[in-house]
Amino acid sequence: KALGKDDFSKIPNGVNGVEDRMTVIWDRGVGTGKMDPCRFVAVTSTNAAKVFNIYPRKGYIGVGSDADVVVWDPEQSKTISAKTHHQAVDFNIFEGMTFQGVPFVVVSNGKVVYENDTLSVEKGSGKFISTPCFPDYVYNRIKIRDNIKPVKVEREPYTGPVIELKTENGTPKTTDNQQNQNGSTHQRPLTKSGLRNLQDSSISFGGDQWDDQPIRSSTRVKNPPGGKSTGIY
Repeated sequence: KALGKDDFSKIPNGVNGVEDRMTVIWDRGVGTGKMDPCRFVAVTSTNAAKVFNIYPRKGYIGVGSDADVVVWDPEQSKTISAKTHHQAVDFNIFEGMTFQGVPFVVVSNGKVVYENDTLSVEKGSGKFISTPCFPDYVYNRIKIRDNIKPVKVEREPYTGPVIELKTENGTPKTTDNQQNQNGSTHQRPLTKSGLRNLQDSSISFGGDQWDDQPIRSSTRVKNPPGGKSTGIY
């Protein structure tokens, strides 16, 4: 395409395929079970019209739409060749390939333009159709995405009272029951900010267990003066 940066007429031709596109999609899509006939109509007609923003004028059969109809023969086969196609090129990328499913009759704007492999179109009978930019079928998703973006909320800085924690030597003051008694990994002391480090590991690689130093409640016993005695002494 760089050859035509100053003159578009010098851009090399692309590959052909418009004439045989529906036949190839039917054979490789519907014929192999990858899509059903309804999906075939959507791909080749309805969705294409929506992408070019000319739906429902095109791609739809109803009042107000153009009378463009294709009568499809799903049983007939066709071998594609550059010698028999109607395109104004001397090659075909599907040369020699046989496909099943061909158009039997094509009606354009209410007139039969193709029937029994015979093309009957008068020069100058075509009409220009405007294709507006930004079709909803393509850009609606982008519009919805932009509408649901998070909105920044501007707030005034907080000027109310703030709690003050008493500190001892630069560290928060803790009560006796908050002190680390046995130094195990399950009772780590508080940080300087007065909170526990929740990201710190509670696993001791030395093999310590949480019940190595169990807390025992006191038991009151009655023994004679001098200590406990036995049957021998």
